[in-house]
Amino acid sequence: MTPEETPKDSMPTPPPADKGSGETPPEKPNKSRPVKVYLIALFCVALLLLLVSFVMQQRNHSALQDLNDSISNNQAVADLQLENQRLQYELEERKNQEEDLQSQVEEKDKQVQAMEWLRQIEAAVRSSYSEAKTMIEAFEETGLEESLPTESTVEGAESPADAYRTIYAMFY
Repeated sequence: MTPEETPKDSMPTPPPADKGSGETPPEKPNKSRPVKVYLIALFCVALLLLLVSFVMQQRNHSALQDLNDSISNNQAVADLQLENQRLQYELEERKNQEEDLQSQVEEKDKQVQAMEWLRQIEAAVRSSYSEAKTMIEAFEETGLEESLPTESTVEGAESPADAYRTIYAMFY
């Protein structure tokens, strides 16, 4: 058999290229394809890093917000403690003022009682010597003679303490 006589099925023949069909013959592998894959991988990694960075930033922001809230709460507690101390100091001052006022009231009450004793003694001196002496002794037992005012409320008049000493001197 001659090469011209060989059957068509024994020898492969390339298919006829049809220029109008739009098919292109297979090309050899393109060198730019691995670069495209590499760029896509880098882009994905960059997006992943951006996402991780965003999540970490949100976490840090949340932690800072919690810290700021804690600081604000601590400041509020400190302010309340200072206010509490100030109020306790004011309360102590008010208690001291109340005690001072109470002692002044007690002293004024003793003065009123002593003045009443003096009035009754002066009335007894005008009526009965023995009754006046008995009242002076009872007045001395109460210890109120020290509560008599040493200054007169009337200008130029004798003080109640001096008036009592004068009466006492008349009897003893």
